[in-house]
Amino acid sequence: MSKRLVRQLFFFIILVIPGFPGITLFASYFSAVDSSHVFVRQPAPEFVDSYRSQSEFNYSIPPLETNFFMQLWDYLLKRFRVLLDLSAAMPLIYKILLGGCVIFTLFITITKTQIYKLFYSDKEFDSPDYQLSNTIDQSIDFDEAIRLQMTQHQYRLAIRLLYLKMINQLRIKEYIHFSKEKTNVDYLSDLTSNDLKLQFITITAIYNHVWYGDVEIAEDQYLRFEARFNSFYTAIDAKE
Repeated sequence: MSKRLVRQLFFFIILVIPGFPGITLFASYFSAVDSSHVFVRQPAPEFVDSYRSQSEFNYSIPPLETNFFMQLWDYLLKRFRVLLDLSAAMPLIYKILLGGCVIFTLFITITKTQIYKLFYSDKEFDSPDYQLSNTIDQSIDFDEAIRLQMTQHQYRLAIRLLYLKMINQLRIKEYIHFSKEKTNVDYLSDLTSNDLKLQFITITAIYNHVWYGDVEIAEDQYLRFEARFNSFYTAIDAKE
């Protein structure tokens, strides 16, 4: 290709390309834009208010109406959601059994009923007709009452009388301050002698085991227990 032909083609392109309408329009568009005089169009206020009045276009979050109890209830629902889902999937017979167990537990708790009493009753034991009052009653002959219970083989009641006799002696000697409201622990606190305290603990353990333990004892057991009581009686008299 000669240099002359190349030169003619170059001038042809320069003369023809500006004549295309797309290129002319593109050039004139950029030349016509003036960013310093931009006019921003906004919708009329009436047009905007017409949409605001419609609930479908109200995107603001309404205030949450709640209180402490509602929040607590929501918290419990979230915590026990698993149990609720399990209950929903549980057969009806299981729901009835579970509800019965809950009612039974509430009944036991409210009435303070011991479960074993529902299946068998306690044996009836006659308590001895001897009680200590807040005044010293010298008319009670504990030794005679104890012998009477032994002849009837009522060794459990005899242990009860042995203990009442011990409390009576401690009260007469003023080693304890007797009161119906006091417990055995209170009487233990009244004692000042360590020797009496140790023996009192042993005697009280025997009494609690036989009387409150609701057990029957044989004659040989009673005689061993009676020897411990007699030893304590001797210790009380020796403190004078």
